[in-house]
Amino acid sequence: MNSIYLSASNKVLDGLRDMMEAALGPHEYIFPYVDITVALLVTEVAKRAEDKPEWFPHGKWATIQNIQAMVEEQLNQLFQTPNN
Repeated sequence: MNSIYLSASNKVLDGLRDMMEAALGPHEYIFPYVDITVALLVTEVAKRAEDKPEWFPHGKWATIQNIQAMVEEQLNQLFQTPNN
């Protein structure tokens, strides 16, 4: 399984880092590319987080939906078989 691309935006990544730190304390979870388990954790924490503009510069639900779409894409590949 490939990594999940969270964002190229430093503002988005900084916001996610701050949100995760507020929820979990010091951490090393947020990078432009993360493991799918981290992406799932970030999504679940974000759902429960306050919708602060500094955490979600493009909107809370837009950020969540973007991460969910990336995760969905990876999960859909789990049981695909190549066409011969």
